[in-house]
Amino acid sequence: MDNPSRPWTMQQIADAAGVSVTTVSHALSGKRPVNPDTAARIHRLIDQFQYVPDAGARRLQSGRSRTIGLAVPDISHWYFGRIARGVEEAANEADHGLVVASTANADPRRERRYFTMLSTRAIDGLIYASSRSTAEIDELARLARSAPLVLADEPIESIDVPSVSTTVYEGALEAVTLLKALGHERVVAVAGYQGLPSTLARTRALHEVFPGALTFYGDFEVESGYRILGDLLAADLRFTAVFAHNDNMAIGAMRRLQDAGLRVPEDVSIIGFDDTDAATMVTPALTTVRKDMVEVGRQSGRLLLDRLNGTPVAKQDSVLLPTELVVRGSTGPAPATPRPSSS
Repeated sequence: MDNPSRPWTMQQIADAAGVSVTTVSHALSGKRPVNPDTAARIHRLIDQFQYVPDAGARRLQSGRSRTIGLAVPDISHWYFGRIARGVEEAANEADHGLVVASTANADPRRERRYFTMLSTRAIDGLIYASSRSTAEIDELARLARSAPLVLADEPIESIDVPSVSTTVYEGALEAVTLLKALGHERVVAVAGYQGLPSTLARTRALHEVFPGALTFYGDFEVESGYRILGDLLAADLRFTAVFAHNDNMAIGAMRRLQDAGLRVPEDVSIIGFDDTDAATMVTPALTTVRKDMVEVGRQSGRLLLDRLNGTPVAKQDSVLLPTELVVRGSTGPAPATPRPSSS
């Protein structure tokens, strides 16, 4: 039997399987028992002829769209792409669709659009990830009282919403402790947005080991790491190590130091965060703290889907995934004397 030019309808699947439409429906939903051989035949036909259940019909029958949403600040960014991949895997496992949308770094107008999709049940639940600050905390709190919501990567302590995040503080503490063990005393931090819980956690870890360390804020992009290091060199600030809050800014800092004729790690050591693909592509390879963002997405999706399937999920069910320090070539012993800054 040849594949049709368009996906088959449920009636066509039923006719080809020699069963009723009701039997096909039961095989899809799993709500009623179907003979295993019959169910296997139905699923083979579904795969072969690309049958996709009609979303409108499903919504009328169940009150649910079987579609979840993921709102991320930048859909094209490596970091959030990994989260999306994990959520998609969880959604596929549960036979749910996924809508991924960009909030343009917490643009209130865009955020409200996706909040409206959830409140009107265009989607069954929402996974929300922030990269700057949560501009709509009150709106999120209101939404969480009436609709399924999970926070990915950045928890918000002030609202009662479950989250999936990583041990950022512990990872940062391990990173700066390495610098201390290597003999560094003059450390500067290139941080992300000031309002993020993860920024505060990294800064707290830094100050626990280096109380006098200075922190300079960027925007998680390569250019901000490059710019900040240029400003520090121009100000003739003496330091032997840079703790960057993500790999992008670490790579930008490394480029600026190298452009100034300084060696990494002989003159200045650098540590990043996240362990992106680029961390092993620079020279020297970047010491960094690994976060499994695919698993953050996967666990966020499963947490949301558990709630949709009737499992009680509350803030105390939040998931905290481990980080791992990965030591590479960008860190080394502190020089005997901090090098003078270069132009």
